[in-house]
Amino acid sequence: MKITINFIKCAILVFAITVTSCSKDGDIGPTGPQGEQGIQGEQGPAGEDGTNGTNGTDGTNGEDGEDGEDGEDGNANVIASDWFGPDAQYFESNGYTKYAEFEKIVTEVDTDFYNKGTLLVYAKFDNYVEEVWPSDYISLLPLQISGGTTEHIYTTYTAIGAIKIRYRREGEFVPETYTISASALFRYVLIPQANTGKKQKVDFSKMTYEEVMDHLGLEY
Repeated sequence: MKITINFIKCAILVFAITVTSCSKDGDIGPTGPQGEQGIQGEQGPAGEDGTNGTNGTDGTNGEDGEDGEDGEDGNANVIASDWFGPDAQYFESNGYTKYAEFEKIVTEVDTDFYNKGTLLVYAKFDNYVEEVWPSDYISLLPLQISGGTTEHIYTTYTAIGAIKIRYRREGEFVPETYTISASALFRYVLIPQANTGKKQKVDFSKMTYEEVMDHLGLEY
């Protein structure tokens, strides 16, 4: 009887220990391997295209401008003389200089032209040897011709209503009096102030006689 009771007690103790061991949480196990990627889902339907905007209205063409007035010819107001000689020349000596001179009446040289216009005076000579001055050569005044020991200097001056042409010699053998050769010829060109109110921009002194005549549309 005592053995049976002890056996029962032992059975109860074993059962209690077993129950206690089963009810306690165990340690967390290692992470399992990552599962395979799932299959990609189907692409959704494309969105509808947007509506094109309306084209803008074309602008109105502007009106044609009025034609400007025709400009004046380049030589419309230019005055060119014929070739002329040294008429009515005289000799001047005042103690420190001496020269031969003559005056050419030019009524177009008024006060306005004198103050604003451009005067060109050209000369040609046939009284020098060809090596010194070719007879067909034309030059703008002032000019200087070297002839041995003598310098021949031609200049021009403007006065109201006239132009003056002066001839002076300088050197070792200068006579007491002398004159401008009667065969010498001169020609003037009067160029009024430009209509724009500005001075002439062309430097005529750097152009040949032929170039000036072509530029102004004048006969040689």
